[in-house]
Amino acid sequence: MSCTDINSSSLLDSDAFKTTEERVAQLKKEIKSNSDFYNAEFELFNVNGFSKRRPTSIPGASSWDYKFAIRVTPSNVDKWTEGMQKIDFTDYNLNWTEKIIEARAKDWKTTSTPEFYTNNLANTMLIVYRTEGIIYKRVIAN
Repeated sequence: MSCTDINSSSLLDSDAFKTTEERVAQLKKEIKSNSDFYNAEFELFNVNGFSKRRPTSIPGASSWDYKFAIRVTPSNVDKWTEGMQKIDFTDYNLNWTEKIIEARAKDWKTTSTPEFYTNNLANTMLIVYRTEGIIYKRVIAN
């Protein structure tokens, strides 16, 4: 039953960190990074908790919803899309992208046309603003 109990150790939000450096360092602890990144915003849910905050008990079934935005050097964008399939935009709900950056939206301005990628096997979606080096990623596991 404990794995259905949502509490603060199951949620990790970039708004809890004051500086860009703190946000980047924390996200690097929680994700597999395909290149260095120098800015980050995120809303992460993991039923089993997060690095350094996990209880010592045996974890329950894995369930997570990781939503994050990162800023990379534009030349590193392809490292993030490797193995992904480029798709045409369909009726995908993008409200989460605006929500995770709203506290510091001025840092995430885009003018280029977004590219969309998916990995159906891992239930992963990427939204890439190549010129700006901005990548939004969402990974869901149930």
